[in-house]
Amino acid sequence: MKKVTTAMLLGAMTATTTAHAVEVEGTAGAVSNYVWRGATQTMGNPAVQGSFSVTSDSGLYGSVWGSQVDYDNDTTGEFDLSFGFKKDINETVSLDMGYIKYAFSGDELKIDDEPSEVYVGLNVGPVSGMIYSDLDTQDKYYATSVAFSDIVNMPFNASAFAGRTESGILDTGVSVSKDFDKLSISYTYTWSEEDYEDSAHSVGIFYNF
Repeated sequence: MKKVTTAMLLGAMTATTTAHAVEVEGTAGAVSNYVWRGATQTMGNPAVQGSFSVTSDSGLYGSVWGSQVDYDNDTTGEFDLSFGFKKDINETVSLDMGYIKYAFSGDELKIDDEPSEVYVGLNVGPVSGMIYSDLDTQDKYYATSVAFSDIVNMPFNASAFAGRTESGILDTGVSVSKDFDKLSISYTYTWSEEDYEDSAHSVGIFYNF
């Protein structure tokens, strides 16, 4: 059911952008630890991940992202469906807004009952900020990041990030990565006030196509 829904949604996205130039991209790879908003989603274990995205020059985009997960139950995979619109206001400032549906394989929920969020963000040069709002609980998550490699010329990509839940729990970290043609290797360190076990370190390697 989830796979059929994904195909239908991406098909609709492609159909709406046929009058514009469309860019199709994807990634395939693995991480040593899948960490999301300060907490491991794999109990500190590796995960295979991949993504597929369609972007129109009108600013509309859609994507599917997937990963293995391990919550010590029957849930084995996560699939995120995203649709949004990004607009460059000028050469420095851009606006981003959209919708995410989180779907999980192995759980007993129908896709309509899985969690979903809307988001809005602003990018100003190397600095970005996003607000995510859960459509069911109305809980907010605030995220920001700074791309240092956009400020200072470096032989690799480097950034810092931070996030905070509506209840005030903070997570923050740094990420460095290096591109080798279509291959990218990254390392991310994450710290959280909750001190989640096995959530600090993650190494990733991905093929980009």
